[in-house]
Amino acid sequence: MAVIGDSKDFILELQVDEYDITKIRINQKVILSMDSYKGQVFEASISKIIPLLNERSKSFTVEATFLRVPPILYPFLTVEANIVIQAKEHALTIPRSYLISDSMVLLNRNKPVKVTTGLKDYQKVEIISGLTAEDAIIKPEN
Repeated sequence: MAVIGDSKDFILELQVDEYDITKIRINQKVILSMDSYKGQVFEASISKIIPLLNERSKSFTVEATFLRVPPILYPFLTVEANIVIQAKEHALTIPRSYLISDSMVLLNRNKPVKVTTGLKDYQKVEIISGLTAEDAIIKPEN
């Protein structure tokens, strides 16, 4: 078996859940990280949406290309990618791990406060109301 291709031109193959595929468009921004480049973040752009559902994984394959290619790449490296489906400037965000039951946070006096959340990803959540940028919050003990 052989892998054929250009060693300077890599395509990222990303799996998108069937519930999210309708939110994906060509040229959407992709933020990604790779185990082989710990701590670094790269950007890519959606270049192709393959309109065939993988029935086993219930996902679609989309392709993306790097906007700035890492110095060294090898085939089949693992990436964790986030496709940007919406963005807001000047949003107040906190780590998701600080949320209690998806609607409460603890102020520095151990006082629970109800918050309204907006956009979220795997690590952060937007706070629409209930907190200000000046409020100090503490991480709840699990």
